[in-house]
Amino acid sequence: MINCLLCLQPVKQSASWELSWFLSEEVLCCSDCVAGFEKLTGPLCNMCSRESSDEFCKDCQGREFFLDSNRSLYQYNDFAKEYMKKFKFQGDYIIGAIFQKELKKYFAANKTTIVPIPVSEVRKLERGFNQTTAILNQSNLHYEELLAKKHSEKQSKKTKRERLETEQVFYVDEEIGSSEKEIILFDDIYTTGSTLNLAAQALKESGVKKVSSLTIFR
Repeated sequence: MINCLLCLQPVKQSASWELSWFLSEEVLCCSDCVAGFEKLTGPLCNMCSRESSDEFCKDCQGREFFLDSNRSLYQYNDFAKEYMKKFKFQGDYIIGAIFQKELKKYFAANKTTIVPIPVSEVRKLERGFNQTTAILNQSNLHYEELLAKKHSEKQSKKTKRERLETEQVFYVDEEIGSSEKEIILFDDIYTTGSTLNLAAQALKESGVKKVSSLTIFR
């Protein structure tokens, strides 16, 4: 009997589960925990994945974006917040594996270079790992760490305005290669989009042609 990675209760495997899209070949979560994650469905804003009948929602219209587009997979609801608390802040590393099937499916259809959003060395020492590379590693996905990040105040402690006005904290740490390269940035949460936009700016100023992104939550 396998126990759920989140609630630790025994997992009853059933071929009739309607949420099989979420599960890897090895069942990692029970049906109750799977149902706690709300999948985002369209129509969505092409930039922030907020529900919108227009290509860009009102918040994204008129903003300057270096990022070409973003796709988020799940609603950042209370269940997701508890998940991130356990994974990112309490260091429950193993639960980063639960999104592996969905991520493999998405990246298989988008054959471009995956670049995880980095954390500063100070933040990495505090947490013990970078949450973005941890999730990719547990999904057995190849990525390139082209970016590095200067240490700064946590985004979670900033107001929306402060996030939008954040100065550049990213720089290119590795050789980019071909200017024709297309990149997908990967991060855990899309909040205001400031982090991803700054990362996209650093990459484009180094000659990258196209930068999109994927986040787990919105």
